[in-house]
Amino acid sequence: MVTADWSKLPVDLLGLIASRLHFAEDWVRFGGVCKSWRTGILQNGNSSCSFLPWLMLPQRTHESSRTFYSPFKCKSYDICLSRVLDKRCWGSSHGWLVTLGANFDMHLLNPLSGVQISLPPLNKCPNLNTLICTGKSFRDSFVSKVILSASPCSSDCVIFAIYSDNWKMAFAKLGDVAWTPLSSIRGHVDDAICHDGKFYAIDTFGEVLIWDFAGSFLKKIAFTPSRDMDNLVYVTTYLVELEGQIYAVMRILFDTRITDTPCLSTWSFKIFKLDVYNEKWEEVKSLGDWSIFVGSNLSFSISCCAYPECESNCIYFTDDFSGVYYNAVHGYDMGTYNIQNGGIQPLIQENVSAFAFSQPLWIIPSLS
Repeated sequence: MVTADWSKLPVDLLGLIASRLHFAEDWVRFGGVCKSWRTGILQNGNSSCSFLPWLMLPQRTHESSRTFYSPFKCKSYDICLSRVLDKRCWGSSHGWLVTLGANFDMHLLNPLSGVQISLPPLNKCPNLNTLICTGKSFRDSFVSKVILSASPCSSDCVIFAIYSDNWKMAFAKLGDVAWTPLSSIRGHVDDAICHDGKFYAIDTFGEVLIWDFAGSFLKKIAFTPSRDMDNLVYVTTYLVELEGQIYAVMRILFDTRITDTPCLSTWSFKIFKLDVYNEKWEEVKSLGDWSIFVGSNLSFSISCCAYPECESNCIYFTDDFSGVYYNAVHGYDMGTYNIQNGGIQPLIQENVSAFAFSQPLWIIPSLS
């Protein structure tokens, strides 16, 4: 009987097989079969293929291990990450974390490869000359969100930060020694996105403000959807790119407090598509075969045709308010929202972390 030598499969065939692996853990196992398989898929460029996202769970203790949960496999993976211990983290669709310590140090970190890149000190940004803030407060709540325009492996990577009670913004490119502040705004910023060589930010006055990557202000576009809601409703808006277009995703939360402590719970979402050239917004009633992921991370979309494991016409959301609105009674507010019927399904039951700066977040794993 002739025994096949699987180690001698053609490189092109190995690459084709690897490109159909949607889970980072499967890709690692595939490359671990033998040296020739790993070499073959690396040579074929599949180390940078896109995987389905993981949910990075909050810091539970003072131990360096962190848990990553795959909602599409219902499995958890513990990874030793001493470099994120006691640090605030933000997720990215590019597979990297932005980390901020109580000593003001900021870094980019790939949690799988372990590669870390230093960022300029945001606390020394020129528009913070009168900063009166401890390192702990700066980490816990002063900085609201940090996103990336691209993977740090790319020379096009730009880092965008929202801070100072969401009133100020700045950006930095890899290798910069300081952050470049952007012009002031009227209201605080809910979210931002980098798209087509520009920064887009949306504020509470219903305006989308646009800058180029040199920091020059270009224009603002009015975004005024109906906000006729009672005083128990809280609304925040995310910006996300889907098929080359920018969408605004309004998250509507109700204050369900039973004590004096606010307790926010997601009720529904509204979605609008931006026509940049005609400066118009159009409400969207269906995402079709797409899903959107929002939370304490760069918002992103996934094609469910390419990734059938993902539920189409849904919004996957995590709790990015726990540091401000502590919800110790009901746990984290995270789940999947079905746009067609308005139903919400919980993602995972997770007790609120004792560390208010640590929230669950989405991250698409990357091996490079």
